[in-house]
Amino acid sequence: MSKRTAHFQAFGYEPLRMKPAHFASGFFIAVTGEVFRNELLNQTAVIHAAKGLLKGYQTEALTARLHDEEVAEGLAPAAVELLRIQVNGVVNNDDAMYPAFAPYNAKGNDYTFISRRVLTVEDRTDGYAGYFVSAVLACTPAGRAVLATGRRLAEEPAKTLEQLVEPLIAREAAQPMDLAHEYLEKFGVLNAERLEAIAAVMASETHALQRLCHNALVHSHYKQIRFYILGLLAWLMRYLLKTAANERPAPAMLFDFTGDRTGRTRLQSKVCYARLRETVGQAYMQRAQAGAFEPDILSAKLFNKKTKQGDVLEDDLDFSFLETHFSDLALRLGYAQPRASRVPDKHLELQPDTLRVLMLSVLEDDPQRAVTLDEVCAKLTTTWGVVVGANNGDLNFLREHGYFGMDEDDLRGNVAAFVARLKSLNLAVEPSDGLVLCSTEVGGIL
Repeated sequence: MSKRTAHFQAFGYEPLRMKPAHFASGFFIAVTGEVFRNELLNQTAVIHAAKGLLKGYQTEALTARLHDEEVAEGLAPAAVELLRIQVNGVVNNDDAMYPAFAPYNAKGNDYTFISRRVLTVEDRTDGYAGYFVSAVLACTPAGRAVLATGRRLAEEPAKTLEQLVEPLIAREAAQPMDLAHEYLEKFGVLNAERLEAIAAVMASETHALQRLCHNALVHSHYKQIRFYILGLLAWLMRYLLKTAANERPAPAMLFDFTGDRTGRTRLQSKVCYARLRETVGQAYMQRAQAGAFEPDILSAKLFNKKTKQGDVLEDDLDFSFLETHFSDLALRLGYAQPRASRVPDKHLELQPDTLRVLMLSVLEDDPQRAVTLDEVCAKLTTTWGVVVGANNGDLNFLREHGYFGMDEDDLRGNVAAFVARLKSLNLAVEPSDGLVLCSTEVGGIL
């Protein structure tokens, strides 16, 4: 038995350190079935490397190549330097890009998804999470509608950012890539019964993604892509927590909007983040103790630490990668703050784009139809596990789950801050005291 087999049995993908660019590449490769080599794009976009820029990545050599291939004739090296900075800013927003061609041999290289033409031939740095999510979505009509949106976004005519890098990718031809076959070779058969069971567990989240795809149509192409990827990552986070809970109710997430670093809501939100991290971190151990792995990962000593000499430490298990996977996903998704690595400092706080995505996934398709704050918060909780304190019984619910030290005033303050955030995003309006209405376009309900 290998670690990959354990990952497959537990989650269906390998929980690696993952940025949005990694996940987006894996997902869209699964959807489109093609990749591009893009050597010239890589040589231009990479502006620094651990051991310095070498050979074809040096500005002088790149300038000569751009001239010889009639890509940028007449550009002086200084102008090429400026061009490289601009291109880097377009395709390396997630810092997931590395020099991928000779004399380098980087493992993992993913560009910010601006179109299907930047999907590249690299080892999957998302642990095949993108393929896994696409396979689950393909099981239901709602999921297939979400995938159809992904194909549309990938196939749309070139927009501004793609046009900027067009000279660098113009000569690249698509190469077929079958992630289903790769997945089968690396993990095994993801059979229909398991996929359908996961799809059933994730039905409400998948329907929410379908609604997001519809409600995001009014936004620009690149904004739609960003919202789409954030929505998929929210789906993955919910799946991760549901699976880690191991048939118990998925943990709730207490989000703090007050901005009060020393407030009681902030303190309990920190506790919530730490518990969620621990829930994921203990997932393999709990499954192993329940006999859910075949063969047993504990007796096989798959996750035991080793000495520098390679000797297995009998009683020293290392599942820290699970906590790291959760932390990276929460941070990159826009669920956790601050970016500092110290866990005691982290709390749950939805970033503006992420909040907009979750709202667009639960609001009505008709922008003329208003939804009360109570309805919205109930949907956020039942669909995504988001708790802000606006639901009747939220205080008792939180206490039942071990979050003490808050009272109704604390929750009212958090709800008021949440409403203020929604207003700032033009997702809510308060036509009279105590009545908060939410819509994808509040101007249409006034």
